Amino acid sequence: MVIHDETLKLRSGNFSIQREFRRNLGFKERLVSVFLGGALLSKGITNPFKSRFWYGAYLTYRGFSGRCVIYDQLGIDARKQHAVNIKGEFVIDKPAQEVYSYWRNLSNIPASINHLMDVEMVDENLSKWKSNVLGSFLPINWEAEIVKDEPGHLIGWRAVKGSMLPHVGRVEFEQTPDGAGTLLKIVLSYRPPAGGLGVGVSKMMNPVFEEMLAKEIKTFKHKIENKAPAF
Repeated sequence: MVIHDETLKLRSGNFSIQREFRRNLGFKERLVSVFLGGALLSKGITNPFKSRFWYGAYLTYRGFSGRCVIYDQLGIDARKQHAVNIKGEFVIDKPAQEVYSYWRNLSNIPASINHLMDVEMVDENLSKWKSNVLGSFLPINWEAEIVKDEPGHLIGWRAVKGSMLPHVGRVEFEQTPDGAGTLLKIVLSYRPPAGGLGVGVSKMMNPVFEEMLAKEIKTFKHKIENKAPAF
């Protein structure tokens, strides 16, 4: 029996298990994480079993890797700019044209919104606003300009560059099916500060802001529905 001398080569495939590794931190936030992590590590190095040391270790990892597991859970990518939206829909028992005209005259707004202290018209489209949403001892001021105006239907605005409260917004006035009322649709959009941390806090605070918006519009609704008719 002839046995052929064959070299049998067992070839193993190049198998690898790859984990999806996504960076979700911006450069500035990574630098801050490394700086704070290093500070905590240096103070906690003498007792590595205390929480200070582990917080420092995590922040350092976070900074060098560019990945935050908390942001992963919240679905946040802090490398990109995020807009946070606050929306609301409300029915006003007045015709759409009347509600639009009342809103478009911005001098009516402070008396109809609890947290709005003053609106000063600079010209037809530019205005100065003052709010006490954070309390009367810490008023917020900003300037806004109307960038879109569709009489009887829509008003769109944005905060002037450099304002304390950078945002854009729009309010739509849609006639209800019976023609007697108005479906008021409001959208406010802003970019939170502090990178992904600001986005995360804003997402958690959104229900609070939406509830505040609902209360303010209820005040507006009561004011316009009970105002004396114009003659």
